[in-house]
Amino acid sequence: MPTCTNQEIHQCLLKCRSLLEQFSFLTDSPLVQFFQQNHWSPLDSHPGWSTFLLSLTDSDLALLPEPASFLASYQGTMPEGLRVFLNDCLTVTSVFPALNAESAPAIVKLGMSPKKQHEVCLLSSLIHQSLEENPVEQVIDFGSGKGYLSEQIALSNPGLSVIGIDREKVNTRGGLERNKLMEKQWRSLYNRLHPSLPPLPREPLNHYEPITMEISSDHIRIDFVAMVAAKSQHVQGTQSTMLIGLHACGDLTSVLLHTFLKCPSLQSVVSIGCCYHLITQKEPADYFLSPGEHKTKLSAPESVHAFPMSTFLQGNPVSFTRNALNLAQQAPERMASSGALPAANLFYRAIFQVLLSENFPGPVPMNVGHSATKTTNFLDYTRAALTKLQLTSENLTDEAIAAFEERFNATDHRKLVVFYQLRTVLSRVIEHVVLFDRLLYLHDNDVSANLIRVFDPIISPRCYAIVASK
Repeated sequence: MPTCTNQEIHQCLLKCRSLLEQFSFLTDSPLVQFFQQNHWSPLDSHPGWSTFLLSLTDSDLALLPEPASFLASYQGTMPEGLRVFLNDCLTVTSVFPALNAESAPAIVKLGMSPKKQHEVCLLSSLIHQSLEENPVEQVIDFGSGKGYLSEQIALSNPGLSVIGIDREKVNTRGGLERNKLMEKQWRSLYNRLHPSLPPLPREPLNHYEPITMEISSDHIRIDFVAMVAAKSQHVQGTQSTMLIGLHACGDLTSVLLHTFLKCPSLQSVVSIGCCYHLITQKEPADYFLSPGEHKTKLSAPESVHAFPMSTFLQGNPVSFTRNALNLAQQAPERMASSGALPAANLFYRAIFQVLLSENFPGPVPMNVGHSATKTTNFLDYTRAALTKLQLTSENLTDEAIAAFEERFNATDHRKLVVFYQLRTVLSRVIEHVVLFDRLLYLHDNDVSANLIRVFDPIISPRCYAIVASK
């Protein structure tokens, strides 16, 4: 598959960093403080943006988080600066190829949601391609969960030993039980798809084995495969091995990549990460957690931190606030496809923060949780949120709360919705900084690696796989 040169990736990263620096007021601003800290005001420094964005119809505004859809749909004129911003965000997040989904194999769908079926079908196809190009004798699945992907790979690649590693015993036990049913259904499916071939034998078809093991930075070691082999009936400590991970959470993806480089037996890797908000940074930006904790930082030893990993970003630093990493978890394509705008509770939460700051002295709580999300009006929201926070005030009668709500009008609500939609444009930019960094880290170590969009981002938003071989 085609790949970008390091120089092209460097240019994309520099453009990403420029965008994130220029528009940090979007990525770093807590939405709950939108009115309290007047987060709308920086937009006024961009000529024409405020007026234009507030004039958009609901249908156009719903498309805004996904620049390609918005630019293709909107036929009117817009401020040139906004057009450049949207095109820049689109350019830096559209540099890698998509998997040809037409080659996806048939799978046993036992127990899988439609989303999981989509993921297992397409990722197993990519892994099969990688196995054809770089044959190995065994596969280790990092964070295998219930074993859906591991079982499918084992069934569709006879003779290949596949080991699923997961820290939860309930998952590994379930994987063993499910595997017996999977084999039966796979025989039936295979024989229907290949009527001209001899039927599959009745003896066990695969070498799938789930094992329970906690994975951490302690497993970044030269003898990783031998260590797994000690817990397995099928893995051989010296055989060539592929390492895979479907939505390896937070730092697990970086541990996977570090381990891949460290262990000689690991010859290839296919990994899709997720949960960017959980990654540790070498020098994380200060971010606001709650009163008295705004200086708290998450960090890790230099040898195992998840970001940055590459030499380039260590020399051209980028650091993310917690709000920015949370934003990277958004699903802009799904949001645009739904045609829906944020629910009223987003507005209620933002004005409730003002109510808190005006009625309760001292540090203002930030974490209301989900206790009030099912309410349908601001009065009920306020009562539920105050109960959650264990706050009371004789001044906050129903009449006083209603009068407070009247201070905020439809334009205020629209500004918050516009701000929310606009900031989501940058979610893929933040994600791609992390992805580019991981790719460059492999290139730094003379490993052939590429990024491929595997899934439909509407179905599975964390859709980019790192594919690498030594």
